[in-house]
Amino acid sequence: MSISARKVRDLIGDWHPRGCKCEKDLERSLHRHLEKNLPSSEVIMQYASGRIKGDLVVDGDVLIEIKDSLTSTGQLQRLMGQLDLYAALWKGKVIVLVTGESHRDLMNALTKKIDALKETVSFFDDEKYFLVLHGAGQPKQEEWSFFK
Repeated sequence: MSISARKVRDLIGDWHPRGCKCEKDLERSLHRHLEKNLPSSEVIMQYASGRIKGDLVVDGDVLIEIKDSLTSTGQLQRLMGQLDLYAALWKGKVIVLVTGESHRDLMNALTKKIDALKETVSFFDDEKYFLVLHGAGQPKQEEWSFFK
């Protein structure tokens, strides 16, 4: 039996990466964390099947796409394209994990995209798309100033 996406999402919430300098380091760290906490599950790094590519896949059903510091329109557009491919070709669940510093407008656009994809899932089906903001992945709040 495969693990639930909610369980994976909860484990991501318990994950505390240390010393990660790039997205690949985050991927390795999360892989170790999931393997340690899901000993009876298969956790694959750099999963690829046909046109589907993901950073991690758990039990062939939960695909995790990691984005470190969503700070450019190009990054957002690439991620949106990946999400469209997942919607068309991936039958399992999708977790988009955003870490690092992210621009609020890009996060708002990503949230709208995830919400739109959620609407395409049947009422009777389990939730398929999850957006997880980890640590500094939360959008930066603009500082308020009287002089602005």
